Amino acid sequence: MLDGTQDVGKGFLYTLLVDAEAKSLTLKHTSRAAAAHPWLSVNRKAGAVYGSGWSAPVNGTRTFSSYHVKSDFSVSLMNTVTSCGTKPIANDFIPEAGKHGVFYGLDFVTTCGEAWAVNKRGAIVSKIQSLEFPPHSTLHGFATTPDLKYMYLTNLGLNTVHSYALNLANGSVAALGDFSPSELGAGPRHAAITDNGAYFYLIDEQGLRVDQFTIDQASGSLDYTNVSLAVTPFGLTPANASLYWGDEIVISSDGRTLYASTRSRNINFPGYISGWSLNADGSLGDTLFVNPTPEAGGTSNILSVSPWNDASKNMLVLTDQDTDFVALYELQGRELVLLDRVNITGTNCCSGSVWLD
Repeated sequence: MLDGTQDVGKGFLYTLLVDAEAKSLTLKHTSRAAAAHPWLSVNRKAGAVYGSGWSAPVNGTRTFSSYHVKSDFSVSLMNTVTSCGTKPIANDFIPEAGKHGVFYGLDFVTTCGEAWAVNKRGAIVSKIQSLEFPPHSTLHGFATTPDLKYMYLTNLGLNTVHSYALNLANGSVAALGDFSPSELGAGPRHAAITDNGAYFYLIDEQGLRVDQFTIDQASGSLDYTNVSLAVTPFGLTPANASLYWGDEIVISSDGRTLYASTRSRNINFPGYISGWSLNADGSLGDTLFVNPTPEAGGTSNILSVSPWNDASKNMLVLTDQDTDFVALYELQGRELVLLDRVNITGTNCCSGSVWLD
């Protein structure tokens, strides 16, 4: 794991075409980026994409960058701003916040986060809030309720989920309370919230599990339901736990499927994608599958789901940063099917992904 001081090399952004009818994936453009971007978010209204930048550190900090999405879906850099820390990681964009939307970023090494206003074109223009966290924090993920009332930040280092009230008028957040995963040292990494705002699903990096919580609509507090799901085929307390680390969790656009990914720490063993059905109220249904990923996954195995209810609605993308590929999957009944894979050669690839149009 990078400690925030390394130069990870040149960065690139890749545009890939998903053909939902042909069930294919094609690389269309390779664009130079301001830095290597481990995480992306999208501003659909302005046609902009944002990246957390692992550039060579400047005066001890790194960057966030804004890109304009062109008509052919290649990108061009709009601007770059200095982040609060040495390893900016997860970011999020809320279009309803502030005048033109607000961009949020977290740092994995420095105990800080921040909120930035963007202009009409989508460029990041001014910091509106700085967030500080206790020593030994390692921040990693965002989750926001569908009504945009509450925001949650996951903190691996302190084994904590921080909750906030979101002020849509200016995009600022106010701390509410802290919540713990199902076990000590589980390491909460990312979370997903159901469409009705009733359930909060948390993937734990070290605990190799998904924890189910309910959300109190009046206070935003989380209540663990005593339900945890194994994200590998080896159960909730696998003897080979040191070989794996949990990664991503997402919910399908129709709200009926929960996906989680796990990485292998050993290149000789695959990671896994797990899937569960969700009931209409967001509660857990059945276990659908636990499939090995094409490779170990290393520092990636990040998932993103189609945000639309069209022919792509059951599709998801997996990126692999260590082996440099992007894979397209589709849930067909109860089976997850690998439809296509694009290997990226000659440049650095692949981490987070967003669906553009």
